[in-house]
Amino acid sequence: MFAVYNEQGRTFRSTLEDLYLVKGIKPTKRLKQMAHGVRDEKELASQSYYNKEAIKTYKQMIQAKHEETIYHVYQIMKRPVITILDTASITDCYMLLEENRIRQLPVMNTQNSPIGLIRKEKILEKLIIEDNVIREAKPASVRELMDYPIITADPLSDIRRVAKIMYDQDLNCIPITNEADMFVGILTRTDLVFAVSNFPGLTLRA
Repeated sequence: MFAVYNEQGRTFRSTLEDLYLVKGIKPTKRLKQMAHGVRDEKELASQSYYNKEAIKTYKQMIQAKHEETIYHVYQIMKRPVITILDTASITDCYMLLEENRIRQLPVMNTQNSPIGLIRKEKILEKLIIEDNVIREAKPASVRELMDYPIITADPLSDIRRVAKIMYDQDLNCIPITNEADMFVGILTRTDLVFAVSNFPGLTLRA
């Protein structure tokens, strides 16, 4: 299940297929067809050799590892999730980002409802920083700079479907919310890459 939140709160909660019917939610990327053909027979033979070696190494890795099967977002998402209120200053937001070495924060209103996502790039546009010290902060609040509407996923969502929406919408992360409209985690591209590289049983191929 997926949900969409804006300044007023949740506006949508349904399947991935229904998500693409929501106004403003459209795929922004398309897979490119891979080029066919090989330059010469020598290159083809070389590719065949490395493919066999890769398959051999992969099989050995699977035999060496016996982790639980990874299917759902909750199994690889970061938690607890770090959030910020929409009324917070951009200086406080920047300090929170730096302290936790992250690049985005889910935004909540005073009722603790999800309403947006703030990115470090947006914050840096309003700050003058010298030697890691904030010298000047232009007037702005987190609410003014946050991205909305935002797409979120359920903890039990299939990782492959979440990866698809992240790719289609060019998202660096996707917040995870439960049925009570509470942030319970966050999934980043880094989390996906780590999971694929460390859990041989996980595949993003449908």
